[in-house]
Formats: sequence, C-alpha cells, structure tokens
Amino acid sequence: MLESNGAETLKQSYTHLRPTGRLIIYGFTSMLSRGRGRPHWLKLAREFLRIPRFHPLQMVDANKGVIAFNLSYLFEEQTLLAESMTRMLGELESGVLRPLPVTSFPLADAGEAHRALQSGSTVGKLVLVP
Repeated sequence: MLESNGAETLKQSYTHLRPTGRLIIYGFTSMLSRGRGRPHWLKLAREFLRIPRFHPLQMVDANKGVIAFNLSYLFEEQTLLAESMTRMLGELESGVLRPLPVTSFPLADAGEAHRALQSGSTVGKLVLVP
C-alpha cells in the first residue's frame, strides 16, 4: 500500500494491511502549508505528534512492514529512477503489473461515491465525471 498523506491516514493504512503486507510511505502532505508559502509551526507540531509509531516487535508479530523514502533526496539518482520507470513500464505492458481499477461516478452521484469511500470496500480510484 502506498501512503503520502501522513498523520491523517497513516495509522489506518497500516491497520488495513494483511499479514505480509507492506506500507510504503513517500510523503507527508498533511503537514504542508498548502499555499501559505511558509510553515504553520503549530500545525506542524500537532501533525508531528499525531504520527503513529510502529514498533518492530509488533510488526514482526503481525507480519507487516513499513518502508519510507523521500523522492526529494533522490535527485542524484536519476539513472536509478529512469531504470526503475523503464522496468515498471515493461511490467505494465507485459501484464505482470496491473493498474488498479477505476470506478466512475456521475458528478450528480457524488454522495454515492462518498458513501462507497466511507464503506472501506473500494479498491483503486474513484472518479467523479461531469
């Protein structure tokens, strides 16, 4: 499972993992200032305190794992990233890697789409179509 929201959804994402599942964290967008241009220090502190802590012994017992990285620090690894993207595209084309399903809802049925999200039974992406 891929996670980029941060404290808002991180614990839920980990909870939804099945045994042998892996949570891949690649960002903390909930901690961004969203257009303010400067950090909102109180919000940063609150969000930092809300970040769940994963205990290694509990992860071993549950057979779950957490992996984290920051793309911002990988600018020097452009060759590695290009190779990975090429390999991933090849896997998509050969059918080894399949994209998640996309479920479309008419914009007029936005409430139904929201209920589907809240149910926790959706897989893939939900799209509102005008």
